[in-house]
Amino acid sequence: MSDGIGEAGRLYAAGELDRAARICLRLIAAAADDFDALHLLGVICTRSGYRADGVAYLERATARQPDARLLWGNLGAAYGAVQRFDRAEAAYRRSLARDGDNPDMLNNLGLALNGLRRGDAALAALAAFEAALALDPAHDAACFNRARAAAAQGRLGEAETGFRALWDRLTPDTAPDRIASLSSDYARLLMDLGRPEEALAIVRDERVAAPRWNESLILLLLGRFEEGWAAYEARWDAPNHERAHPDFSILDLDRVAGKIVLVTGEQGRGDIIQFLRYANPLADRGARVLLMVPEDVRPLAEQMPAVESVVCPEDDMPAYDFRTSMISLPLAFRTRLETIPGETPYLSAPAARIAATRHRLGARTDRKRIGVVWSGSAASHARSAMPAAALGPLLSRHGVECHCLQKEIGRDDQTWLDSHGLVTTHTDALRDFGDTAALIAAMDLVVTIDTAVAHLAGAMGRPVWILLPFDPDWRWLLARDDSPWYPTARLFRQPNRNDWAGVVVRVVAALPF
Repeated sequence: MSDGIGEAGRLYAAGELDRAARICLRLIAAAADDFDALHLLGVICTRSGYRADGVAYLERATARQPDARLLWGNLGAAYGAVQRFDRAEAAYRRSLARDGDNPDMLNNLGLALNGLRRGDAALAALAAFEAALALDPAHDAACFNRARAAAAQGRLGEAETGFRALWDRLTPDTAPDRIASLSSDYARLLMDLGRPEEALAIVRDERVAAPRWNESLILLLLGRFEEGWAAYEARWDAPNHERAHPDFSILDLDRVAGKIVLVTGEQGRGDIIQFLRYANPLADRGARVLLMVPEDVRPLAEQMPAVESVVCPEDDMPAYDFRTSMISLPLAFRTRLETIPGETPYLSAPAARIAATRHRLGARTDRKRIGVVWSGSAASHARSAMPAAALGPLLSRHGVECHCLQKEIGRDDQTWLDSHGLVTTHTDALRDFGDTAALIAAMDLVVTIDTAVAHLAGAMGRPVWILLPFDPDWRWLLARDDSPWYPTARLFRQPNRNDWAGVVVRVVAALPF
């Protein structure tokens, strides 16, 4: 190893990644096949967030010394960072072939297998975490990941044992982010076990540096809105959440009469559609309501008579007196379960689009039209998604005509749809949520997982049956088959984790036609 790479290694160990990277780049400029510089620079890029570069440098390093110690483990981490979990798995297995008694590598292999999101891979991931713990019973990361994997498999008792062991051995030196992750997952498990007060105690523990975000989700799920909305404002400081705009404020409703109030959309499309309902009571207070929503939601917002104007984030911003987020309006209105503004419809499709959709669908037959959604955007799949084939008993029901209301269709689902011919798709016709709303208006019933379409159908006052996972989002509350947010909604909950088949059987049995 040259003196230059030695200095780069010392800087890397000291956390001075930029200086270490510059030395590596000089060494590679002098000798493009410098293995040590390529290897270290790949690791630095991966740690610094330049993930694609990290993969590129490490792949170049493998071409030079494919049997080098640590190389394949680092390459696995780089592949994982760019979500190439298949390649990450292969890299970790190659590392383990050389060093099979490495609990860190077994833990990393389990994470890569989890990333593949396949049933067989999930079981293999659990086995990898257990193998890591067999080598090192005190391996906290493997213990945490094994508990999460057990929970995902419905083995809740085993998951609780793992989380409790980690919780009991927390120390003042435990990193705050690790405590936050553990408290979040442990509390979620306790909720699944029907022990909400214990879950609240976990997230309110003094060792959790910023408990309010997770606390708010539990309170809202329990319907304890007066406490929950206040705690929910902690979302602005939560990881991966946007920061509050400098002009943002919680509205004082006694001051909005005659004022221009800019209400901005936040989070996903479903969240925006759900909380657009507050435009009407805000206008009733005398506010001049200005909405800022994404372009694909704009056709819906423009249909609302209480809204003075609608802008999109990329538009020039007009003058306003107050700025707030629509998800902070429940706090401003002091919304409780019994005071949710649940009147529907508060959204509708543009009339011209309804007419165009009806013309495209053609004349009605005696079959009932059912709109279906089995998956949303890729970002929502971890929360709520199923294969199209899981809806087979519904789609093949005699006397129904099924229409797909989602725009994104995965390759496997499309192959299944093409081979069975049970659903009419409308991918090219769904340009935005105005088109989706027009298609919903033509349906007799919407059957959907928890996605933006569920909120849209409910906001339009259309009959909608919502299929919920075992651990639902907070807005659907617990142990009820109706929703105070949407009077026309009926909820079908998984009785056990991942049991979509049982949910679909109940849906088919409940059909009145």
